[in-house]
Amino acid sequence: MDGAGGSPGPRPRPAPRGPFFSCRCFHTDNIFLEDFRLHVRSTDPQLESVRNKVLRSKGCKTEGQFRKVQAKIDEEVQRRKLLHQKSLERRNIISACYKPLNPEVYVLQESFLAPEFHEIVAYCRSEDADFEGLLDHIHSLPAERVYSIPVFTEEFCGQLIGELENFEQSEMPKGRPNTMNNYGVLLNELGFDETFITPLREDYLQPITSLLYPDYGGCWLDSHKAFVVKYAVNQDRDLSFHYDNAEVTLNVSLGKDFSEGNLYFGDMRQNWKADLAVKRDMKISHQILHPHHTDLQNICD
Repeated sequence: MDGAGGSPGPRPRPAPRGPFFSCRCFHTDNIFLEDFRLHVRSTDPQLESVRNKVLRSKGCKTEGQFRKVQAKIDEEVQRRKLLHQKSLERRNIISACYKPLNPEVYVLQESFLAPEFHEIVAYCRSEDADFEGLLDHIHSLPAERVYSIPVFTEEFCGQLIGELENFEQSEMPKGRPNTMNNYGVLLNELGFDETFITPLREDYLQPITSLLYPDYGGCWLDSHKAFVVKYAVNQDRDLSFHYDNAEVTLNVSLGKDFSEGNLYFGDMRQNWKADLAVKRDMKISHQILHPHHTDLQNICD
């Protein structure tokens, strides 16, 4: 082991595995209606009247508008059911036809990781590591159980951005991260899963999350969804409040130059409220680790 602080190098990776399991609720819950900035559930007749009451309060009044809303919900449910199949089709095309600009960024290297991060991982792997001791190595934010942890170097962030921009400018098919973001890249389709994201999760992040979030499954992070989103003045400028479909989320600010770039955290499993939200300014290469909070992101170039 030659990393700073004695943290382990990436282990040999197993052969590519099949798709991660999805919760049944993935096909029914948290469907985003952009026109009303609202997340809804596709089923459950008992909640339909409540949903419609909320929609009316946001300007959905006529039968035609309600039919349009239902059509969007049905379309999104069908999209999610076909998600793995369509993603695999895109990944096969990209693997066969795309020429990377920086092939080296696809394989996690210890040099990509900040020296402070190596020290944090080394502590978490030590026999006497505990929650209180870890807090001496990381920065706690005002929001509940939200922490700032240096993960990547600025140099690596720049290299990764260059690769992503090269891909965005190519003619390759592109799957978008979710229904709220129109600009971004699914990293598994680009080929980052087995050689980058999986070792990052298993070898480096899980020792940390096992101490910070044992009650949220931090000791057994067995799957992930990794993606990059882009915000710009004439493109997406913000992200509506939402619950992450994850036990733990790592937010990384890659750059480039931008103003604002704030991340807001509300109470866990409660609706976001402006007077209760905690604001965090995001700087280049800054990383935020948090459980499934409600959050609102607003980033502009």
